[in-house]
Amino acid sequence: MPHEILVVGDSYMNAQLFVDALQRHGLEADAATVTVTARPSWPTDGLAEFEGDPAEVSALIDGHRVVAFHGAPISRRVIEQNPSVKLLACARGGPVNVDLDAAAEHGVVVTTTPGKNAAAVADLTIGFLIDLLRKVAPSLRDAERRRASGERLVESTFDGARWFGYELKGRRLGLVGLGNVARLVAERAAALGLEVLAYDPFVPAGSVAGITQVSTLDELLPQVDILSLHARATADNRHLMSAAQFDALRPGAFFINTARESLVDEQALLAGIRSHHLGGAALDVCESDGPWRELLAEPNVVITPHIAGATFETLQRGAQMLADEILAFTTGGELRWRA
Repeated sequence: MPHEILVVGDSYMNAQLFVDALQRHGLEADAATVTVTARPSWPTDGLAEFEGDPAEVSALIDGHRVVAFHGAPISRRVIEQNPSVKLLACARGGPVNVDLDAAAEHGVVVTTTPGKNAAAVADLTIGFLIDLLRKVAPSLRDAERRRASGERLVESTFDGARWFGYELKGRRLGLVGLGNVARLVAERAAALGLEVLAYDPFVPAGSVAGITQVSTLDELLPQVDILSLHARATADNRHLMSAAQFDALRPGAFFINTARESLVDEQALLAGIRSHHLGGAALDVCESDGPWRELLAEPNVVITPHIAGATFETLQRGAQMLADEILAFTTGGELRWRA
């Protein structure tokens, strides 16, 4: 007979991580791994960022009551064909690969792992900040150019004159959003001597110590030397940063996005970079059909392939958070992170 719990791994989050976390609570599970599929045999019903075929996932569930997973697609049809499932435990802050409406209609509880990657994203944000202010990326590109051409790397101290940057202390960092990630960014930034300002319409003014909160985005933009996005994407904030917002930033300001690509009009960002109104940009997320190639060709732009949350600690933290939720569910306790 199968165990009550099924864990489904993928190429990002190994099933064994779930198994190990559950075993620390004395819980046993069956394990499986979904594979990448370009053309699922079942419709995905608008799900996003998933891995595997809903038909494959449905077949794997087969009588299990609890399913722990990261990127497996849990569509309406998967839910409808598996009435045994009572808990979907998704190791993501936002379960974009789960049909939440279908789950609610069928009385299936969905739990997530908010903030599991907050420390990792905050660390990378600070790394981007230092990179931009100290011109690390263009200097590395120059070193690679010299290597390829056979030139010497450093002749004297005067070589550094090409790469004058700015110290962090005294600079003003603006945060859009004041959730888990932004608050950790603020802590790290304050320790480095930056002044932190923030805009978040959902956080009461004065409620976060050490941060100057402003009431509108328009108020924030002209005050900061670096702007960093940490808002959750919604239908209402698509292209939150567009031409008017980039123009409102101080000349030479730097821009960082480790949140969601839909928050940024990347054509407007490219225009701001090319006009030299912006001093540079660092992006961990880009629209796949946007001008990321043109942006990456600019010497003062850094783009990474969505690595902000990609740490071993993030995976372990997510697995443990789900194991805690599953233990609570199976023992009649209270769930902390219901979607």
